[in-house]
Amino acid sequence: MSVILVGGSPGTGKTVVAKILASRLSVEVISLGEFADESGCVTAEDKARNTGIINEDCLVEALLDLTDDRSRRIVIEGHYIDLVPSSSVQWVFILRTHPEILRDRLAKRKYPREKVIENVEAEVIGVCQMDAIDSFGESKVFEIDTSELSAPQTVEKIEELMKHKSSPTRIDWMTMLEDESRLDEFLTD
Repeated sequence: MSVILVGGSPGTGKTVVAKILASRLSVEVISLGEFADESGCVTAEDKARNTGIINEDCLVEALLDLTDDRSRRIVIEGHYIDLVPSSSVQWVFILRTHPEILRDRLAKRKYPREKVIENVEAEVIGVCQMDAIDSFGESKVFEIDTSELSAPQTVEKIEELMKHKSSPTRIDWMTMLEDESRLDEFLTD
């Protein structure tokens, strides 16, 4: 099983990018949120965040079954990509978006203020990046700044990285914002 993962904070473009990438590669795309729901792994509702609570053990088991049962390449996208069995993962692409742009995107989606703040802070800190590196190692995790890229342009960048494997680059919003004396705009006490 050869899995390509597309992860990132909400609003970075992972769902659309994964669908385009899967289409170009003629492979199936799995959305982890839908997959968790279909697999019976959403065990409760977090009313404050307006989202389901996932039983991670259940999702890991379902992902093991998914990757064991298939003999072809698939694209998996979502927020919980670090739960995908690392032995099946070939590529990991973490989509990143400048916190200011991400804040605007999430506000346009009508996310509650608390959810916007939480997701922007996670992007500043690099939570998805750190989880992916911890799970899959530095060499498999590639970050792409989607702040000014369309979804097709992002896919082109992914395809280029897959063709000509180069060293992964890291995006450090925290240092950049600190250097600009703007970090307090994006982190709460």
